[in-house]
Amino acid sequence: MQSFGKSQSFRRIEDQRFLRGEGRYVDDIAPEGALHAIFLRSSVAHARITGIDVSEAAAMPGVAMVLTGADLADLDATMSFVPVNKTATRPVRPILPTDRIRFVGEALAMVVAETPAQARDALEAIVLDHDDLPAKVDPVPGGEPVHEEAPDNVAFDWEIGDRAAADAAFEKAAHVVRAEISDNRVICNAMEPRGCYAEWDGARLHLCVNGQGVWGLKDDLARVLKLEA
Repeated sequence: MQSFGKSQSFRRIEDQRFLRGEGRYVDDIAPEGALHAIFLRSSVAHARITGIDVSEAAAMPGVAMVLTGADLADLDATMSFVPVNKTATRPVRPILPTDRIRFVGEALAMVVAETPAQARDALEAIVLDHDDLPAKVDPVPGGEPVHEEAPDNVAFDWEIGDRAAADAAFEKAAHVVRAEISDNRVICNAMEPRGCYAEWDGARLHLCVNGQGVWGLKDDLARVLKLEA
């Protein structure tokens, strides 16, 4: 508590290099000649994908490949997660979806090209067709299900303690105060998005990523790419 106590200021040592433009990012250390991947992302919150044509994009100059969810059918290309408790839903979360869009910004296709500019140009050539579905925007149960595994759009119902004992205590209490408390969402925003670069030497994958939980990521990559962890 002496170094990071409540209401106690401390001197940060990492800010100066960022403020002076001397920070070091993934793009600064990526291998020379590396290909660049850029994603086509959804502009709608909920929709059914009726078609995605990448043929024109794949034929554009500098483009090495264009991937959609259908191209990953032979892989276990789903994102893993740790459920909060036993009541938590466990929806399938594909890396690239094949049938449904479930949030604004969801990656729908990936273009790999020699330069970022070529990849961005190819993104413009992808033809995406979709039928809009009702979007779930209010923070209460019910509404159009985003995941089939959560018909009421409830991720989990978390309860601890002894309900019967608590009810008995309130019944005997001389005074009871009730209050409804809303908690805001908290999210961190890094100066650099979750960038990474990867190298394959024919037998071993080297991934440099600016994120936490590297061992979990290693297990996921081994599972999806069918490599030895």
